[in-house]
Amino acid sequence: MSNIDIGLPFTFNRECQWDTIVCKLQFYGSETAGQASYQNAYQAWRNAMANAALDGYSSYFMANTLLNGSDQIQIPYALSDSSSDVSVTDVSNSLTVQDGIDYVVGYASAPYIDNEREFVRRAFIKENFSQAIQLLPNFMTNGGFSSAYKVQDVTYANGESKTLVVGAASVSYPRNNDDYFNDCYFSDQNDNRYSLNDLVYCPGFDTQAWAWDVTNALDSETELSGYALATHWLDDNNSNENKRNTYSASALDINSSGIAVGMSTFRRNNNSEGGRGRAIIMTPDGEGIYGKPVEMKRVYDDLDDGNEHAQNMLYNSWAQAITDNNIVIGNREYDSSKSVNLPTEFFVYDINSASIKVPLLDKKVLSTKQRLAGNSGEKRGANSLAYDINEHGLIVGEADDYDQVAPVRNGIPRTQSAFLYDNNSGESWFINDLLCTESDGVVTSPFVRIRSARVINNDGIILAEGYKYQSADDYRNKVNATQVAFKLIATAEMTPNDSPNCWDSELLQDLETPNKRSGAASFWMWIFALPLLLIRRYSKTIL
Repeated sequence: MSNIDIGLPFTFNRECQWDTIVCKLQFYGSETAGQASYQNAYQAWRNAMANAALDGYSSYFMANTLLNGSDQIQIPYALSDSSSDVSVTDVSNSLTVQDGIDYVVGYASAPYIDNEREFVRRAFIKENFSQAIQLLPNFMTNGGFSSAYKVQDVTYANGESKTLVVGAASVSYPRNNDDYFNDCYFSDQNDNRYSLNDLVYCPGFDTQAWAWDVTNALDSETELSGYALATHWLDDNNSNENKRNTYSASALDINSSGIAVGMSTFRRNNNSEGGRGRAIIMTPDGEGIYGKPVEMKRVYDDLDDGNEHAQNMLYNSWAQAITDNNIVIGNREYDSSKSVNLPTEFFVYDINSASIKVPLLDKKVLSTKQRLAGNSGEKRGANSLAYDINEHGLIVGEADDYDQVAPVRNGIPRTQSAFLYDNNSGESWFINDLLCTESDGVVTSPFVRIRSARVINNDGIILAEGYKYQSADDYRNKVNATQVAFKLIATAEMTPNDSPNCWDSELLQDLETPNKRSGAASFWMWIFALPLLLIRRYSKTIL
């Protein structure tokens, strides 16, 4: 559930490919109180929303932030009770608006009052200990829908500077009626895993990539309207035109020159599940005006020579982040099988040279032990998912763990492990192999497994999430883990290749049997546990 965003259909709209038992567990949960999937499976979460008017509602997502240099926690959105969902998506303490003051952006639902709420999602920006500014959508029926994903200082070609928050905003109802809205948020009629309890109708609105100019708003405004970063969706339409699918578009990142990236919808089939996402670039003209988005068609260049059939091989693609050097990272998700898997692969696109590469195409990240042994990384259908890139070309994300090679379709999902990729050298490492220490010739690994790395800033600091264990036995047996967020700080004057070989540690030497996975560690990165659970995307400006 942690990666599901009802405003981004590509996070949930592809049908479960695993074994029936696993797919049922994903939907129904364990149905055993005390187990993690009891409350976090699709059915429990969706029915909690659908039945809120009768039974009340308790939040499933509650974000918090830490003030820079302190351990003081605050909730970023003013809440009257625990019935609002809140997500922080970006943080900045370097805006030119007021240097030295921290801001957070994200989205939240309105609290339930007398079993009703004003809106299902509203984007916001908030200064520490001040009232949040609501970032309004264009279409406000039933409260509308808006999401904020990034805050950035932008200077356009004409020299005009702005501070923008970018994301998505509702512009209409699909088919100009509220049926999809009602099915998304209140459905209990189609309670089955094939429709994900009617999640396929979400977000219940047609949305467009959006921006809010907060340059002069932070001191005085409580609500703020914005404007579109794209005038059309990918069917060259600026209205739904009575199509059965929902049209969605979002800006997920923007660089300092105002080039935004994200995803937009095209109609694959004329039904409720017929929309597919494609990676897009939104480039302003010299005056900072945005027009039609440009689909990143080179994302599927290598698939059967980029013809129409090649595009159909992908279910979704999206552009995740962009640097000030116009390097874009994103991901593509398959709709056709590769070696008994529907893989996800990350890509890197250079806007200036119009060149693209898929660094881990049919290739695994190798553990230090595998690399020293000269093992091949070739693996058709390997998974990789990128979340962030810094200005030095370092990319972080998650990929199949070092021993995960089994078929996935009608099987079980492969365990994922956080990776670091250098776009300049082409080298990649598991972050678990970069966390151990060496003293007097003895290598020691911590009792942690880093599952996914979400953010890297220009100083090389990484925010990641994973599991912490209390003992070596718990680590080896993968029991009694606590899910935590980690702040990883690179050691000065060292590179990943300078790291000790974590596989020389006693902890990892005991993991020689099949299906045991590494939780390695290294002197290259210092590790700190942080209380930052349930934040879907972290800031490049790391507190």
